[in-house]
Amino acid sequence: MLKIDLAELVRQPGKQIVVDIDEPPPSDEDVTYVTPARGRVTIANTGDLVLVRGSIRVKIAAQCARCLCDVRQQVEAEIEEQYTLSNVENARYNDTQVSIVADEENEVPPGLMELSVMDLAVIIRQAVILNTPLSSVCRPDCLGLCPTCGKNRNDPDAGCRCAELRRNTPLAALRKLYGATDEPSAGVQPDGNGQSG
Repeated sequence: MLKIDLAELVRQPGKQIVVDIDEPPPSDEDVTYVTPARGRVTIANTGDLVLVRGSIRVKIAAQCARCLCDVRQQVEAEIEEQYTLSNVENARYNDTQVSIVADEENEVPPGLMELSVMDLAVIIRQAVILNTPLSSVCRPDCLGLCPTCGKNRNDPDAGCRCAELRRNTPLAALRKLYGATDEPSAGVQPDGNGQSG
């Protein structure tokens, strides 16, 4: 259950709720979940703040930064958020309404609260995005896409022969010759005028 009713918690300073998480949050355009998010989160009322702390682990779908193939990425994230509590006196009913509000120090992400219900999926999504590597790779030695033909160089059946064709060009002999004369011959030192002696 990712939607937690905080109506009782916000009225009782010192109260806390422990939530065991074992279900997939809803995927969106930024994050696609492959496995359920698993972990534990504690929501506590300190009197002035609601603290949300815990950890989660989940596997998400990503794309290899080199060859663009699908990658399954394990993400482990620590959650530590705080939100400001606000008391509003209701003179008509002689009651105090307590709610979570945004202020200069603590922002409330869109969709986090609906009346007194907190959607933990919003916090999980935020934690996953912050802890996902900027560029995922399918394997450390991924060869990526060929810059000439665009085929996946990891796949022998893709048919990329660009490296072989470059080796067999008429300029290949020139490259060898250039490489051989790139350094001065052993025992020959240039004189003070830059000429060989």
